[in-house]
Amino acid sequence: MKVIGIRAALLIPALAFAAVACAEGDSKTFDVEGVRFWYRMPALSAASNTVQGILVLFGGRNWSGEKTLAAYACDALADQHRLILLSPSFSEENYWEPQSGSGAQLNQALATVSARAGGKAAVPLYLYGYSAGGQCAALFAAWLGSRVSAWGAHGCGVYPDACAWEGVHAPALITCGMEDRERFEISRRAVYAYREAGGEMVWRYYAGRGHELNPEALHLARTWLDALIRKERVAWIGEDDTGRLVPAARIQEIEPEFRNPLRTETLRMLWK
Repeated sequence: MKVIGIRAALLIPALAFAAVACAEGDSKTFDVEGVRFWYRMPALSAASNTVQGILVLFGGRNWSGEKTLAAYACDALADQHRLILLSPSFSEENYWEPQSGSGAQLNQALATVSARAGGKAAVPLYLYGYSAGGQCAALFAAWLGSRVSAWGAHGCGVYPDACAWEGVHAPALITCGMEDRERFEISRRAVYAYREAGGEMVWRYYAGRGHELNPEALHLARTWLDALIRKERVAWIGEDDTGRLVPAARIQEIEPEFRNPLRTETLRMLWK
């Protein structure tokens, strides 16, 4: 699989979150071929005691899984929808390329947490990442294909070649700061390619923002994923750049490569 994007040397995240440990007992670890994976099981009740999916969170370049789980703050989302949170501490060169060996490591990690949840967490599978982690989300989404139910990326500078999206139609979200110029242009081209291949994509960029992982982008990602898991129907279609909105019934008024499917009023407001 070919990839397009900026040089790896430019992918060091501008933002350094403080590593905040989860509450004792919330998160656990295991190693796969020397890579430490952090995971968190959702809070389950007697009435809803089965895991319903896995959300893989990829951090910035060389982030630990512990740091990623703390920074992305997806615990409430995971508890609400009974998702296992899984985050790798990848650090080998070009780890965002699944063929480098990281793909096999992730597959083994998915099997491990699935087994620890009674073997019922294999699907659906969701991916989200920032910077180098966004590259993981995009490249792994193409590599895993139909196994992925949805994926998202922020400040991503490397995407699969356009031909890799043929047949990959999972709903996706890409966000980027406009001051992160090179990644912004690369991401915009990737958005058009994904849509032209038949994929559903929400594209939101932030004026005055650079490469940092801003709170607005994280809030949008969590809200977007929540709507997807709830199986909310698309209510609005937003148009890139103009910000025009039309009811979903009038989707033909916006060209396919500019369409943003928005499922809830909250998403409409966050996208606007």
